[in-house]
Amino acid sequence: MKKLILSLSVLFVGLCSMAQLDRSVAPEPQPNPPIELNIPDAIEFDNGLQVIVVENHKLPQVSFQLFCDYPISPEGDKSGLSGLFGEMMGAGTTNTPKDAFDSKVDYIGATLATTSRGFYASSLKKHTPILLGLLSEVVTSPAFPEDEFERIKKQTLSGLASSKNDASSISANISNIINYGSDHPYGEVTTEETIENITLDDVKNFYKEKFVPNHSYLIIVGDVTVEEAKGYVNEYFSGWKSGVSSTKMTYNTPTASGSNVYFGARPGAVQSVINITHKVDLKPGHEDIITVRIMNQILGGGSFSARLMSNLREDKAYTYGCYSSMSSDPLMGEFSAGGSFRNEVTDSAVTQILMEISRMVNEQVTDEELSLVKNSMTGSFARSLESPQTIASFALNTVRYNLPRDYYSTYLQRLEKITKEDIQNAAKKYLSPENLNIVIVGNSEIAEKLVQFDSDGSISYKDHYGQEAVSLKQAPEGITVESIIQTYVYKYMMVSSEEELEAKLAKIGMIEVTATAFVEEMGANMTLMTYSGAMNKTASVMSVNTPTGVMAVQREHFNGESGGTFMMGAGKTKYEGDDLEAKKRPNFPVSQRYYLSNPNLEVKLLGIDEMNDKEYYKLQLKEKDSDELSFEYYSVETGLLCYSESIVQDEEGNSFTTLIEFSEYTEIKKGLYMPHKMTINAGEQVLEFNTIKVKVKKKPVAPQFDGDF
Repeated sequence: MKKLILSLSVLFVGLCSMAQLDRSVAPEPQPNPPIELNIPDAIEFDNGLQVIVVENHKLPQVSFQLFCDYPISPEGDKSGLSGLFGEMMGAGTTNTPKDAFDSKVDYIGATLATTSRGFYASSLKKHTPILLGLLSEVVTSPAFPEDEFERIKKQTLSGLASSKNDASSISANISNIINYGSDHPYGEVTTEETIENITLDDVKNFYKEKFVPNHSYLIIVGDVTVEEAKGYVNEYFSGWKSGVSSTKMTYNTPTASGSNVYFGARPGAVQSVINITHKVDLKPGHEDIITVRIMNQILGGGSFSARLMSNLREDKAYTYGCYSSMSSDPLMGEFSAGGSFRNEVTDSAVTQILMEISRMVNEQVTDEELSLVKNSMTGSFARSLESPQTIASFALNTVRYNLPRDYYSTYLQRLEKITKEDIQNAAKKYLSPENLNIVIVGNSEIAEKLVQFDSDGSISYKDHYGQEAVSLKQAPEGITVESIIQTYVYKYMMVSSEEELEAKLAKIGMIEVTATAFVEEMGANMTLMTYSGAMNKTASVMSVNTPTGVMAVQREHFNGESGGTFMMGAGKTKYEGDDLEAKKRPNFPVSQRYYLSNPNLEVKLLGIDEMNDKEYYKLQLKEKDSDELSFEYYSVETGLLCYSESIVQDEEGNSFTTLIEFSEYTEIKKGLYMPHKMTINAGEQVLEFNTIKVKVKKKPVAPQFDGDF
């Protein structure tokens, strides 16, 4: 009976409580409690190496991350050295050549990547001894082979050639120099000249001076105990000898005074890359970090609800994306805001970005904005704790930046306390709407519209490396499009007059060229065969030599009246309409001979340009009723065509540039002077074709013109 009475009493109390609950009112959020985080201490070994161990026994895997925390310093006229060094660290060891080294890593199914600061590697626990043996060789006895050095150096130079035409790369170079200064490590720009200055000895000296254990951290994460980790380090890394620690340097950086507009020209671009930026003195672990991150998230930190995205994409439809960032850094951080915009709205986009930056300073954010970002950051932080790599990162930051032990465990509590007043105060402290560097890379036609944003009413023009742009020199009197083309055609055909040219053309009806290139990414040879015949017959086939045979990846043919293309993955396309009419125009033996007689082609002499310390006549080519441009560069010294540059846009308006270099001109039979090397640089893909065979025939007859390959 007592039990029944007690049960009825409890039920009655519960019903009364429910009756008093007002479900129309949302419950008050509870304060964030401190998080119990087990941030491991660093274990220091005799050689100075500090080791951080994060145990996670859910999977039989172990990862090893080495971070060499040497002070960053300027590389001067050898800018790019650290990048080359990072790649060379993965080029084999004195005990295990690169091919054998890579095979051993693949055999155990491990992951290994090297950088200038160390490496990241992981494998199943049972393979840990093998992996550690290889990692020990990497840090104690890297080989630095000469052939790999030359390969990596050549690859780097090809990438630089491509970046000259990449708007984002140009913008980054300009921004870094004006924010930090060219003498600051972050303001240095890597060029072909600085890469050419680097020797293999420089790489070896970098290793000796920078890559030492006494300012390095080894982070071990996974199915491992602290005692096992100590055993690993003693066995595999005790032979890594400590060195002299580098001295930290301090740098003077320029300060923006007023708003300054910097313009990088990119001919033919239909979009402008905008970067509104200034330096920020915000060190890792600073008490303002969380507040600044909230402020940046509201301004343009990545979500569609951010002000920049909402305004410039959702409301104005100026762009696909507009973002902002605010970085902290031991030396000096930076603020950045911008994106890619259509030419015709570039000035309007700058106006709106500047307005949003000023609004952050002059007005408080809304309760809704603050709540949305806080909730997002809380959720993101909570989810990140599911990964043991997060704890490892927390531990590394704690020891590197001397953070309080409870820095991360109290993160959510500090996040929760931030107010709208705090956000506005941070904006006033870290944003400088009156002192900004406004960097724009795009078509020169829009430059004059940007003068209004410069405090002094003038624009500073920059080249692709962030230096003062040098205007094209005017060509000497008497040098015209006609004279440049005639000189090249005569050189190519090895004649000195129109009469000699006509006589030679009567004897040449077809040219067949075979060239090959090695595609490193595929580990295979590529063959390009081209056929050209009087007056406008063409054919080509590009094939790849695979272990199973020769595979054609691209074909083209035209017999003077009809033809088409084939591309692997896209199928066949027939020449029709404007494409067909264009193919019918004369182009043999060199298309330049018919430039001036082509009613649909506009050719201009822009002046004399300089590349790699040599001068070239620069011609601009534009098909009528098309926004796409191409440029040809003819050597002032020899008259030969050395470069061809084409700029095209995709359906979204993004610009892509392909640069082709023609070199190693050589005389062949029948009296033609042709380039025997053609280097195609299309973004990240670089192909170097070397001519191995040239056939010259009297009659333009070949089955390939009809598509019979």
